[in-house]
Order: sequence, then C-alpha cells, then structure tokens
Amino acid sequence: MIREREILGIYLDESRPDVFCLKKRLGRWSPGQVIQTFEDLNRSLADQIKGILKGIRPSRRRTICLGIPRKALFLRELSFPQLEPEEAANAVRMGIGLHSHLKPDEIYHDQWAFRRSKKTVVLLVYIPRNFLDPVLRAIRETGHAKSLGPISPASLGLDILLRAGEGAPLPCTCLCRQGDSWIVSLHGVHAWEGSHPVSVPEGGDISEALKGLSKYLPFPFSRYVMAPVYIVGDLAGTTPEVPLRDPCDDLKGLSGISKQTTWGLCAASLGLSSFPSISLQEGPRHQPFRLRIRPYQLVAGALAVAIILATGTQGMRLRERLHSVQKMKNEIAKLERRLSPMLATQKQLDQVNGQLKDLRDFRSERPSALVVLKALADYTPPETWIRTLNLRGDRVRIRAQGSSAVETMGRWRNSPLFSEVKLVSPVTKDSQQREHFSVEIDLITKKGVGHGS
Repeated sequence: MIREREILGIYLDESRPDVFCLKKRLGRWSPGQVIQTFEDLNRSLADQIKGILKGIRPSRRRTICLGIPRKALFLRELSFPQLEPEEAANAVRMGIGLHSHLKPDEIYHDQWAFRRSKKTVVLLVYIPRNFLDPVLRAIRETGHAKSLGPISPASLGLDILLRAGEGAPLPCTCLCRQGDSWIVSLHGVHAWEGSHPVSVPEGGDISEALKGLSKYLPFPFSRYVMAPVYIVGDLAGTTPEVPLRDPCDDLKGLSGISKQTTWGLCAASLGLSSFPSISLQEGPRHQPFRLRIRPYQLVAGALAVAIILATGTQGMRLRERLHSVQKMKNEIAKLERRLSPMLATQKQLDQVNGQLKDLRDFRSERPSALVVLKALADYTPPETWIRTLNLRGDRVRIRAQGSSAVETMGRWRNSPLFSEVKLVSPVTKDSQQREHFSVEIDLITKKGVGHGS
C-alpha cells in the first residue's frame, strides 16, 4: 500500500488561525480532510494551535508549515552592488545586529540574496521571538516537533503557489487582504522579492494608496503595482478598477482545488518547495543535498563515472588513488585544525611585538607629552590662553586666544623643541579685541628631523 504524504499549513492569524491540508497520492497533490479550528477570541494564538494539533496524530510523513502574516514580521531590502549573492547573504547574517532594530537574541531571522538589474539585493526578514516561541512550544508539547517544516511569510507561500500554476505573468504583483490590512506582494521572474503594507485611510481609495506606494518600489514593480494580477484574502473593501483573478484559477499539478485561495493554502504551499528562500526557524538552515551540488560537481562526477566504466581496472585504481587522496586531505584538515590555535597565537604575538616596537620607537624618537607641555608653558605669554591642544606623533595642533598671535608664535619659535610653527587658520578678534587663532607645531625628534622637514 502506498502511504500518503501530507502537508499541514497553518496561517498564524492571532484572531483566527487558517488551516489547510494537502495530501499527495500517486504523484498528485489534492486537498485533505478539513481540520477543525477554534475561533475563540479569548484564547491566545498558541492555545488555539495547541487545540488544533491535539486532535491530530503525529506522523513523520506530515510536514507542518507555518505562514506568518505581514504585520507580525519586519522586512528590509539591502543593496550590495559589489558583492556576489552568497557573499552578501553571509554579510547580512554575520552583521544582523547592524540591520535589525531589535537585539539579535530577541529575533528569529533569515535572508535571501538575489540579482536585480545586475545588482545584488538581500531581502532580510525577522520576527520577535515572543511571537513565535509560544507557537513552537505548543507544537513541541503536542508531539509534532519532528514534523515542523518552513516558518515563512505567508506571501512567500503565495509565490510558490503561483509558480506551481500555469501561465503566471511573472514579474507581477498581488493585492492581498490580511485581516484589516492590505499588502502588495512582489513576485519577480525567479523569486519572491518581498511584500509591502498599504496604508488606506478609512473610506479612502486603495488605488490612490497603490499609486503612492509605487513611488518607492524598484523597477519593474513600480510599474506593475497599479495593475496587480491576482488578489488573495477577503475581498471586502474597495479594489482597483482592474481585472483581478484568483491564483487557484491557474493551478497545475494540484487537483481538486477550485475554491478561492486562502492564506491556509498559501501556508501549505510552503511545503511544495524543498527549500523556501526564507524560513524563520530556531537553528541554522541546511540546503538539501541535491541543491548543494554545483554544476561543476555534477560534470566531475559524470566524468569520473565515464572513466571508470571505460577503463575498467584503471578506473578501479583511480578510485583507490582518489580515496587515498581524500584520506590525506582529511588528515591534512585534522592537522590544520590542531595547528590553527597555534597560528592564531603566533599572529597575536607578532602583533603585540609590533606594537611594542612602535611604542619603543615612539618613545626614543619623540619628546614625551610632559616635555611638550612644559615647553608650551615656558614660552607662552601670560596673556595668551591655549583653548585646545591635540598632540599626535611629532605634531601639535593648538587653538589659542590672546592679545597678539604674532608675538605668541614668535615666542614658540624660540623653543629648541619646536622645528616649525605655522598658522593654520585666519586670525579673528572678538568683542574684547582678543585674537583667536590655530597653530600647528612640528616637534624636533631626537634624530634632529621634524615632521615638516
């Protein structure tokens, strides 16, 4: 007997979770049995999820996908024109504290890098842990932890659903209703490129709101936002005067789905992809093995198989040599791991020695700060005040005020410690006829050469 595979999509609407079940049999997906939901406004979202899952027997052949509403998450688009997509994604992941307004330990986050107009763009999505943690705890407590799959924006599931259909005019935009909110979802040629909330005043025209949003969207979505192709969610309210259709109208490969697209179906559609671009899970994500294989690796493998089949014994010998080389590589890797702490220590030691040398050279070649300050005190006229002093290397920058800038600079030039005294700003006078001026002084080093020599 062929066992069925199942995807359970749960849209995490705090007022009423939307649940949709897909089952696969004989290579085709179709709607499964309707799951009982709990519409109790007095119960928290986690309690409602727990009530839903308690009535379902845990199964390893089931994948539970969680679709998140747009208002519950934060989304940023970051541009890295000089980096490759993989490099840009790593940069955002390692520097998440720079790109999120919340602390890294307060959020779940993921990022997706892609090319748009030959420039690398990273889509960063993050959500507060206090929203997801109660839901994840409810899934664990009901015994479904091993079935947990993608945790993604529901509009990403909508994108996967569109690509499962036939004839979707990509790139395009979708107008979506989530509760009392309108959002616009952007669907590029190759991937989902995010979603944006649309602020519509009470009694206002959504077409005007879309027009305002179009000014901030990148091309080509700035052109398409005024003519969305699909609409998802509750149709109550004013919609633009353009023909909109339901994504279910274009479905291919999903049988028996003829009703209106729901956010529960979009959440379940996350499971149709072996690796959605965004998933806000607890641990690190790992691509399936078949997605990690590069084209050049496939070519190398095919070539190796051809050599083995063509040469027989020589192929076996080659295989043994390759195994030996791999073993040596593993040994080298082990030695490198053992050696790396020592190399790091040596590098730190070299840095410390360099710093010590620089300090010794500095102390031996240049007068100390105390000597410089004493020389200034000895040669500065009593009526002159030094407002600020900056000593860096063998150069001193001073901002001063007094009765005569010329006289003050003349006295400083008499100091055997100063090789050059030059004015670096215009001389100005205040209401009390005091002169304000800035001076740079080059110190004479023990080698007898000043900075400006």
